[in-house]
Amino acid sequence: MPPKEALEPVKLESLSAQQLIDLRQNLNNEIQRLADGAGALMRAANTFTNTKKSVEQLAASKAGQPIMMPLTSSLYVSGEVADVEKVLVDIGTGYYVEMATDVAAKYYDRRVKTLHENINTVQSTLRERNNMLMHVQAVLQEKAAAASARS
Repeated sequence: MPPKEALEPVKLESLSAQQLIDLRQNLNNEIQRLADGAGALMRAANTFTNTKKSVEQLAASKAGQPIMMPLTSSLYVSGEVADVEKVLVDIGTGYYVEMATDVAAKYYDRRVKTLHENINTVQSTLRERNNMLMHVQAVLQEKAAAASARS
């Protein structure tokens, strides 16, 4: 365990202007990474939401019904629904599990809920870092004003 002194917060006013500039840059980088991560989580949540809708639409269809099957985001092939009771669900790292359509829909609901919880955590951290950045900028401006007043 680190010594107790290492756990105490550093007063921004005690840092030099260069240290504040470095801290501001580090905070900007962290804010950018957090924003990128939140965006990726939102895209994943939207993908799972859309997949759940597709599973529900499949469950409402009939065997033998013609469909357009997506191969990529812009390429579709025609086909027929063979089984409306079961789907293969990608559970990650190349593993697929056969599930009933209602079970698959619940699985996607859980995934979306977990992603939204993670998004909320990231957004909370992002707000904290933005507040910290504003405080660092304010202290840096005070130091710059004090330095210009002395000269």
